[in-house]
Amino acid sequence: MRIAQLVSNLYSIPPKSSKAIYSLAGLLTDELVKRGHNVSLFTTKDSQTLANLEYVTEKAVFEIPGLGEIAKQRYMHLLASRCYQKSEEFDIIHSHFNLLGCYYSPLVKTPTVHTIHSPITSDMVSVLEKVKNQNFISISWAQRKQLPALNWVANIYHGVDTEKYVYNPEPKDYFLFLGRITEQKGVHLAIEAARAAKVKLIIAGKSYSNEDYWHKQIEPFIDGVNIRYIGEADNNAKIEYLKNAKALIFPTHANEPFGMVMIEAMSCGTPVIGYKTAAVPEVVKDGKTGYLVKDAKGIFKAMEKIEKINRLDCRQRAENFFSVRKMVEGYEKVYQRVIEEEIRREFFKK
Repeated sequence: MRIAQLVSNLYSIPPKSSKAIYSLAGLLTDELVKRGHNVSLFTTKDSQTLANLEYVTEKAVFEIPGLGEIAKQRYMHLLASRCYQKSEEFDIIHSHFNLLGCYYSPLVKTPTVHTIHSPITSDMVSVLEKVKNQNFISISWAQRKQLPALNWVANIYHGVDTEKYVYNPEPKDYFLFLGRITEQKGVHLAIEAARAAKVKLIIAGKSYSNEDYWHKQIEPFIDGVNIRYIGEADNNAKIEYLKNAKALIFPTHANEPFGMVMIEAMSCGTPVIGYKTAAVPEVVKDGKTGYLVKDAKGIFKAMEKIEKINRLDCRQRAENFFSVRKMVEGYEKVYQRVIEEEIRREFFKK
């Protein structure tokens, strides 16, 4: 197949820090090339890929000094425009934008599939309802509940690079929170549980020091010994912290459509203690690869019995359900089906 992968040029591929969309698009693209497909990746010039590279900016738009939000949006539109100008060179276009591809895809004959990587917010709904007959791919069954009326053509879970996120059967003596330090992510709940259980907790992620949440609910409890904050970890550091943790704490009460860090942890053999919300129950098998809880008390109880989880079960679940191979096979099937459906539609128009 001749495939175009359209990714925002806000960041480069691979990203320098944890940006799941960009990492996934890079993995998908390279694996499709290895499988013999002719793939073009629309991103930034400094991106690393096995595919044909298409770009309109030398580097990530985010790194261009002095650009405001409107200017950044213009560069992203410029990239999308370049992709769709070349649409006749492809059998299918895969857009990793939540909305941007929806504006361009009706203008060309080449079919587009759109993977929605983020929660479907109220401001997105008004647009998506007007383009609901386009081809959308969900990343969890829970995500579809946010807007059931969309033409969901497939559900494909994200895939983790199991060769990179290696299995470690013998963790160290700490629990880990990895993600943005915001109230919706529930960092304070992880701290509350860790203090009650008298265990060590490492917190890694981007902090927002201008927010009251950080100053009132996080910073006062960081003692550098039992509760440590290490800042935003790069990819290599993230893997080290994940594979050596007794468990990943994922106490989000946001409407997460997936949660990439959960499968990264399980690939390392690290179980997940997560809130029983949104897509978390699809990823974590309660009592087998972690525990599903509903409050800080539940996290505390799960911490106390975490040794009952077999870390090899975590690794095997990642390999069986959330590998790059599984993800790519899913996309290959939906590409082929959408292409064939478009050919049939064009045939019956004649």
